Parts: sequence; structure tokens; C-alpha cells
Amino acid sequence: MPIFYFDLRDGDAISVDEVGMRLPGLAPARDLAMQVLNSFATQAEGNPQKSYLCEMIIEVRDEKGNVSEVTRRRPTRH
Repeated sequence: MPIFYFDLRDGDAISVDEVGMRLPGLAPARDLAMQVLNSFATQAEGNPQKSYLCEMIIEVRDEKGNVSEVTRRRPTRH
């Protein structure tokens, strides 16, 4: 199974995944990224005073460096 990396972007900041996760393909990797984004958004919307997430984006990278972007376009409130 290939390894996929999940880099989180929040505005200009980025958190790079250096460990990765083995998954059967890009579709399951994108599904996982969307689940994570939905979870982050739910947490941020539940506590907007402590949320700094504006537009959440996860870039899914494969072992060859190909990137597929998963975006949750609905910004959270501050």
C-alpha cells in the first residue's frame, strides 16, 4: 500500500506531515482528509473564541510528491 502525507494549511501557515499513513489509494486518503477537516471545523465552530482556523485545507501528497488538495470552503467564525 502506498504512503500518503497530510499537510494542513491554515491561511499562510502550514503543518507538514513527515510520517504519513499507508492507505489503499488516493480516494481513501481524500476521504480521510475530509473527515479530519470536518472534525476540525466542528471543534472550531463549537469554540470560536479559541479557533484560529479560517480556511482549512489539507494537501494530500503521495510518495512521489503528487498533491491533491482537499478543502473545506466554509470559513469558521473568530
